[in-house]
Amino acid sequence: MNQQESLLPVERHEEGQEPAESRLPVVLTFPEDRPIIGRDLDAFKDYFGATVAQALAALGIQTHGRWSTIVKKNADMPVDGAIANLVRWYAAHPERFPFGQVDMPTLRLRLSINQDSFAQLFGRRKVAVSHWERKQVKPEPQVQIIAREMDDLLKSYEHQAEQERDGSLVVLQRLLSKLDDIDEDKSLRGKSEILAAIRETLLMEEKNIAVKQEATTRSLDMLHEFMDIAALNSSLIPAPPPRRKGVRQKKLPIAGE
Repeated sequence: MNQQESLLPVERHEEGQEPAESRLPVVLTFPEDRPIIGRDLDAFKDYFGATVAQALAALGIQTHGRWSTIVKKNADMPVDGAIANLVRWYAAHPERFPFGQVDMPTLRLRLSINQDSFAQLFGRRKVAVSHWERKQVKPEPQVQIIAREMDDLLKSYEHQAEQERDGSLVVLQRLLSKLDDIDEDKSLRGKSEILAAIRETLLMEEKNIAVKQEATTRSLDMLHEFMDIAALNSSLIPAPPPRRKGVRQKKLPIAGE
């Protein structure tokens, strides 16, 4: 995998077409002079583009019936305190929402793979990737879960790689600082003592870099491991046809059923 810089998500829309997301607030906020009430949960779900099942999981609500009671029957009643805490927390930190959307074109660019290989990660066909990238079809919940896993691993890899790039500058700065200390230390006269002091600094930096490299390699290894899993499943299970709005897909037979 080639190392690439992270790219900011870019929304693509058909010419003259207003994005659906524009109808939603840029930032999700709730009044601080009243408690979170049942109808707020619907706004919460819509803001994140989540399904009811995803909202249930994110807020720890056990059943669809319970959700319906809170959102409809008790729409103007305060919700459970723990649920209210989670709603305000995710509103303040949307990046922590466990079912957040990942920009698919950006993810594929960061992985540096073609549409065929990208589709294989999700057990889908190339045409499905085209639909996602053109915003024609929203990825299914299980596809979004995989996308978030890939995004998290990439973020970890990119963060560690950035730290490694900065490592050489840190080493240089510490060596220069050590040389200044040596210059001020009048007790150091011999060449061997100066070399020993510099060698000690380099050995310390070597240990720090080794720890960072281990973390970077772990993220990359996990990415490759998931790709291997996807390749195995692709050889065993046929990818379903692309999903289209308003069209019910036939269930494909799976070996063993």
